[in-house]
Amino acid sequence: MKADIPFVDFQKLDLRVGKVLSAEAVAGSTNLLRLKVNLGNDHGVRIIISGIARWYTPATLKGKKFVFVTNLEPKKLMGDESRGMILCADYDHKAVVVPVNKKIPEGTIIR
Repeated sequence: MKADIPFVDFQKLDLRVGKVLSAEAVAGSTNLLRLKVNLGNDHGVRIIISGIARWYTPATLKGKKFVFVTNLEPKKLMGDESRGMILCADYDHKAVVVPVNKKIPEGTIIR
């Protein structure tokens, strides 16, 4: 269990609904997928590199909506700049993405 944090620290996170427009394996990596994600009007389309390739194929993610952290500092991974993170549950030693109802628009804030 991790230490409690002040609520104000949680409020710093920008969690939003995003739709995966495309997904592909990252060359030279067995763990990484390159996701092109629509995060709505405020954030537009971004590249997000995620270490979930052991559990998901690109085809299983494309066209689906998930929860993303959108205000992480950009990070260079395998030649691409990743500008966010997909939320996953750690269940039974597997990463399980957090799905979102398809009716909820991209960019919707998660509170």
